[in-house]
Amino acid sequence: MRRRGVAQNSALTLAGDVASKAGALVVVLIAARSLAEHEFATVATGLATAALLTSLLDLGAGTLLARDGARDEDSRGSLFRALAEARAPAAIVVLAAGPVVGLALGQPLTGLAVGALAVAGGVALSLFGLYRSGQDIRPEALQRLACAITSVVSVALCCFFVSRADAVLAALALSSLTTLAVLGVAARRVADFARAIEPRKALLRAAPIGALALATVAYYRSGTLALAAIAGPHETAVFTVAASVAFGLLMLPNAITNALLPRLSAESERDPLIASARRALVWTVALATVVSVTAAAIAPAALPLFLGEQYADAAGPFALLCLGLPAIAASGVIGTALLSVGRLRPLAVQVACTLAVNLVALALLVPALGAAGASLATVLCELAGLGLLVNMSRRELPGLLELRHPAFRARVAARRAAAQ
Repeated sequence: MRRRGVAQNSALTLAGDVASKAGALVVVLIAARSLAEHEFATVATGLATAALLTSLLDLGAGTLLARDGARDEDSRGSLFRALAEARAPAAIVVLAAGPVVGLALGQPLTGLAVGALAVAGGVALSLFGLYRSGQDIRPEALQRLACAITSVVSVALCCFFVSRADAVLAALALSSLTTLAVLGVAARRVADFARAIEPRKALLRAAPIGALALATVAYYRSGTLALAAIAGPHETAVFTVAASVAFGLLMLPNAITNALLPRLSAESERDPLIASARRALVWTVALATVVSVTAAAIAPAALPLFLGEQYADAAGPFALLCLGLPAIAASGVIGTALLSVGRLRPLAVQVACTLAVNLVALALLVPALGAAGASLATVLCELAGLGLLVNMSRRELPGLLELRHPAFRARVAARRAAAQ
């Protein structure tokens, strides 16, 4: 298997991420435009539930594979095999419980589709980690592109012929599993699966990373789940449209963040690392601010035009979410900088506190404000998270948040010393 450089893999990661997020956004827009409001609310709830189950099934395996499987083919193959064996019972439980839970809710096919979508997501994260450990992101990028195209086409066909939530969710699961099959077949080219290690030990190594990822996914999906439980289909659908478009706008800032981690990790000296992170922070926040202000201004006219008058109410929640985009962008850069120097504990504290703020805010705001309350809760938790990261970065990465360039400060200090 070919090993690619950091620059090539960063570009491939960006291409795959853009294709995946763009495809997901188009799917949401097609479903919102084509399905009845209660059916679209079911799709939104199913996607949020599948995302949480995916993170639970992965349990940090993908990240652990990318990190600890990089030594050789034997290391990544044995680790992949052990993690697959350890998590297989959980995947079987999810597939079996899906239709049972769905039947209790009067939608057995929806439950089965959500379970299949979650298992597909868990498989995807593990296979991505396996290929990343071989330092070649090209297969992952191609799969994401193929899955995005297949998902958009299949969902469009479903909405045209069937117009049911369970059909849309099943189409998404089938698209993911079909395109992942190619990666699975080719996995023997990048790893040696002959040796086995103890599954329990492998799972314990992955669990801390998985807990951090699960908490992050939870507070991004909690608004949809809270609305589905407390409010009604209209509020759930409105928030899903607003959140899908708003978070889709983060593709450009995320591109900077995705390329930043390998760049910072390659730095052996602290000063160049701080300088690179500071430049990325300035550009990311500037781009996010311009994008969010522009999008909030055109949303009242654009959302009803493209999605129909029933989603005109999404403009308010969308504008609130736009307020939080610069904070999300800034948190991404600061968090990436902390991760590059191995500061996992501060990140765990930040994620836990942010999730707690989010859940409390949802409980207080959603019953009274509906979709707007869920958006406001998201903004409040992001601002709280950013505040924590700012405080942590002052201790862990001094100089990151200083406005003046280090060279300018050095000149000022030299002049003062000369004057004295």
